[in-house]
Amino acid sequence: MNRITFSSDQLPARLGDAARFGHWHEQFEALTCCVDYSRFEDCAFRAQFQFAQFSDVRVTLFDGTLKRFARSKSAIARGPDDDFCLLLNRGTAQLQLSQFGRDAAAGAGGAFLGTNGATAEMVVEAPGEWATVTIARDRLLQLVPRADDLMARPLDPGQPALRHLKRYLESVLDPNDAGSDPDLDRHIGTTVLDLLALTLGASRDAAEIATLRGLRAARLREILAEIRTNFTNPAFSPRSLAQKIGLSPRYIQAVLHETGASFTERVLELRLQHARTALMSRQHGGLKVSEIAYACGFNDISYFNQAFRRRFGASPTQFRGST
Repeated sequence: MNRITFSSDQLPARLGDAARFGHWHEQFEALTCCVDYSRFEDCAFRAQFQFAQFSDVRVTLFDGTLKRFARSKSAIARGPDDDFCLLLNRGTAQLQLSQFGRDAAAGAGGAFLGTNGATAEMVVEAPGEWATVTIARDRLLQLVPRADDLMARPLDPGQPALRHLKRYLESVLDPNDAGSDPDLDRHIGTTVLDLLALTLGASRDAAEIATLRGLRAARLREILAEIRTNFTNPAFSPRSLAQKIGLSPRYIQAVLHETGASFTERVLELRLQHARTALMSRQHGGLKVSEIAYACGFNDISYFNQAFRRRFGASPTQFRGST
C-alpha cells in the first residue's frame, strides 16, 4: 500500500502562522497535483492529510482549516486526468461544490461526485473534515454507466451503502496499520469500489456482485471492530451489537459463521487473551484473579477458570505463578 500522511504538525515550530500555510500550500499543491487552496484567516492554520492507494483506488482523509479548493483550466493542463472523485463530508461544516454549471451542497454525512477533468470549486463554510475516493473514469463506468449524470449532484446521506463506505474508509486508513500486503490492498480496493458503485446506483449485474462482495465485507469489518471495542462488557451480545449497528442478530451470526468463528467464540478468545496479558503484567499484580476475570468481561469465575485451563493448559492461578 502506498501511504502518505502530511500534517501541519510536521512543519517547523519556529514558523509563524502565515509561513506555515505558505510551506503547506507549496508542498501540498505539488503532492496533490494542481489544485489551488485558500484558508480561513480568522483561526490558526491546521491541516492533516492522509492518502493511501489500494490497487487502482485512491483514498484520502482531510481535516483542517482550508476554506476553498479550485481546479482551473491551467491546473488541468499541468496535471491532466479525468478520474471520477467522490467527496464525502465527515464533519458538520457544509461543503459546496460548483462544477458543470451546477451547485451541490453536502451537509454532515452527505456526498457528491465530481471529476478531475473539469474546472471546479469547492468551498467549506467552516473548518471541516472529509474523505475522497478517486477512481479511473473507465473503471467506474463499467459499474455505473450513468455516472456522468450524477456529477455535482448531492447524494442521499441516508443510503446504507454510503454510510458503510464512510466507516470503511476510516477503518482502512487507520494510522496504526502501516503494513503492506498486495493481496489485501486489492481486496480493500475492490471493496471500496463496490461500495462506491452501490452508492451511485450500479447496473443490475454489478450491484448484485457488489452487494455480495463489498457491502458484506464492509459489514464484517464493522462487526469485528465493534467486537474488539466491546468484548470486556459482560452484557455485550449479538442482540446489543445488532441494535447498535442496525443489523439483525441472525445476519451478524451468519456473517461471522463465514469466517469460521462465531460471535461467542470470538468474544471468548478476546477475553481470555486479555486475561492472559493481565495475569502476566506486573501492573496488575495486586489484583485478584477474580477481579481480572470481571474486568475482562467474565461474570462467572468457575466458567472463566475452566475456559482458561482449556485454552492455555493451566488454571489462571497456576499461569500467574509460572510467569
